[in-house]
Amino acid sequence: MNRLLLVCVAVLALPFLTFAQQPRMLSGSISPLVQSKKKSIIRRVSYFKYPVEISFELNGQPLKSTETIAGSERSNDFEADADWLNHLTIKIKNTSGHTITWMLVNLLFPEVTKDGSVALHQIFLGVDPDHPFPRPELRLAPNDTFEIPLSAKSEELKRLVSVIGSGMPIENVSKIEVEFHGALFDDGTRFETGQVVSTRPERRAQVDKN
Repeated sequence: MNRLLLVCVAVLALPFLTFAQQPRMLSGSISPLVQSKKKSIIRRVSYFKYPVEISFELNGQPLKSTETIAGSERSNDFEADADWLNHLTIKIKNTSGHTITWMLVNLLFPEVTKDGSVALHQIFLGVDPDHPFPRPELRLAPNDTFEIPLSAKSEELKRLVSVIGSGMPIENVSKIEVEFHGALFDDGTRFETGQVVSTRPERRAQVDKN
């Protein structure tokens, strides 16, 4: 994958920046003099079966939007005020049939770029035994829903957009891409980049056959 991303990791008190790769390069930040009420939430079209369903709320109500699909992108378009991110909630419903104990959600800002790099904020939830950072435990039972209000990430997102966007105010952001990147289940299996693998050697052969 060719697109570079600047990553702000949500778990750290002082987020650090690093590089990753994604498929495409996107243009720079929009002009602060031009404001539009049109906003977009982007997700990738995938043929993989995800273990969760993602939905959104705006101002405490289910998001009403127009959905379009162009190439590999699914876009939900709607109108909202400049502080829309502060009123957006991401809802993740566990449809896997197993309890989720860890998951990673990526937030990309395609309008916020620097030297061909795109801003990315990562949200880690729960405890990954392979990377035991001190976080609250997560046990998301089947059919239960976990909510991520972006108002709780407000200062981190403002800092990310300002640093990568060379002083760009977060009110100028009109697009966000939401990616469910990975999950760990209580039976020792892990979902990542469209595949389910086992973290337990005794289960690996069985999982690989399915």
